[in-house]
Amino acid sequence: MVSESPSSPGFRAGDLLALSPAERRVLQWLMRQGSASAREVAERFEMPEEEAGIRLDALEKQGFVVTETAAGPTSYRPEFGRSRPARKPPSGIWGKLEGS
Repeated sequence: MVSESPSSPGFRAGDLLALSPAERRVLQWLMRQGSASAREVAERFEMPEEEAGIRLDALEKQGFVVTETAAGPTSYRPEFGRSRPARKPPSGIWGKLEGS
């Protein structure tokens, strides 16, 4: 799931697996588009605008998208999380592996 840590908002690729297929399709499309309004999502997925808004609000509550309100309608854009830094291997690991 989405990390609760304030230092790493957003989602990672693995988080997509926890979404419903409909939410996953919307989010993947937003990832390609960059951002879109509820109306654009509704048109793309042939659903009522209200339903698109509900899906986008659910994605926002989970931290997968953020809203952008400019002069026009509210748009939603994906919020990517930071990847975790690689862990340093334990000291002496290579020697232990060679001895196996």
